[in-house]
Amino acid sequence: MPERLTYLYLIFKRYGNLTITRFKHSNLSQRAAQLTLSSLLAAVPIITIILGILSFTPTLEAMQTQLFQLIEQHLAPGSSDEVLPYLIKFSTQTKNLPIAGVIALFLTALLLLNSFESSVQAIWEIKIRRKIRERLLTYWAILTLGPILFATSLSLYGTLISMQIQNTDTHLWLNNLLELGTITLYFLMLLTLNFLTPNADVSLKWAAISALAGSLGLYILNTLFGSFAQFFTSYQIVYGAFAAIPIFLVWLQTSWLIVLASICLCATLHNIKT
Repeated sequence: MPERLTYLYLIFKRYGNLTITRFKHSNLSQRAAQLTLSSLLAAVPIITIILGILSFTPTLEAMQTQLFQLIEQHLAPGSSDEVLPYLIKFSTQTKNLPIAGVIALFLTALLLLNSFESSVQAIWEIKIRRKIRERLLTYWAILTLGPILFATSLSLYGTLISMQIQNTDTHLWLNNLLELGTITLYFLMLLTLNFLTPNADVSLKWAAISALAGSLGLYILNTLFGSFAQFFTSYQIVYGAFAAIPIFLVWLQTSWLIVLASICLCATLHNIKT
């Protein structure tokens, strides 16, 4: 038994050292900062595209409120009340834009996806990128299928919440199920990114392991920010109306750092086994 534990420790240490080396070599902190800036520019276009797709049918349109509630729950605690209303306001105002403005917004969203894909290929040390047509099809699939999958998740999420309200006897296990649902949502998102984004033959097993590690990291991050939210009032006294901005930026960059670290782990596991 001690030999088995020693072996597992050495394996874990080896993978950890290789992942940290790749982490430093890929300049993930700088890439996370770039993606944070790209996200700020693309937030309104992406929300606009999602709202446009959800308005295709009355069933999907009815889920817009639930979508905003879900986004609010997963934004940095203490900043969602300040940031989300502005994002919604800006996205609704885009309806008055001319065609050229709409195209510019759509291109901004594509630039975020392209920046993320470039970071992934650099982490994987892949020199040959996909053809432009393949990349555009992938981006379009993400922008169109993503909201539909979101709507499906929202439907299940809303069902669980209604069960929680109607039946107080199951309150505890439903709370646990909702927490598990949050981790599962992170897991599915990271699994998709780890498995589909690299221009390589990615093993589903390594993608799943990396996605699990990343989803736990995102869950812990939101939990820590949730604990920090109780100190937000005193923090707001110092920074005033701008208090939500640094909190949101720190949360956003840390989230991107965890996502890139998950991809870095997947690349390390892939290279070791191949």
